[in-house]
Amino acid sequence: MRPSVTNEDLMRFLDGELPPEEVVRVRDALEVSTELQRELRIYEAIREDVGGLTYDPPAHRSVWDGVQRRLTRPIGWILFVSGAILWLAYGSWVFATSAANPIQKLAVGALAVGFLILLGSTVSERVREFRNDPYRDIQR
Repeated sequence: MRPSVTNEDLMRFLDGELPPEEVVRVRDALEVSTELQRELRIYEAIREDVGGLTYDPPAHRSVWDGVQRRLTRPIGWILFVSGAILWLAYGSWVFATSAANPIQKLAVGALAVGFLILLGSTVSERVREFRNDPYRDIQR
C-alpha cells in the first residue's frame, strides 16, 4: 500500500518547496515505501537529464536567407503582380463588353476600384513599415 504522498509532493520535495512539516511527512513515507523511493529516483534522474539541456538560438542568419530576400521574393512578386494585372485586365474587358445594364457596370466598377485603392494603400503602408522596422532582427 502506498502512503498518501502524491507525485506533486515528490516533485516539490525535490525542488525544496515543501514546508518543514511536509518534508518530515514525505521523508517518513520514503522510509516505508520502496515504490516512493523508486519514483523519487526516477524524478531525480529526469531532473538531472533535463537540467543539463540548453537551448542555443541560431547565431546568424543563413546565406540562403540573403539569397531568398534578394532574388526569389522579388521574382515571385513580379510574377504574381503581372499575373494579377493580366487576369484583372481580361476580366475587366469581358465585363465591359458584356450585355449587362450600364448602372450595374458602374456600381461594380466603383466597388472594384474602391477595393483596389484600399488594398493598394494598405499594402504600401505595410511595406513602408516593414522596411523601417527597427526590431526586425531581434530574437526573443
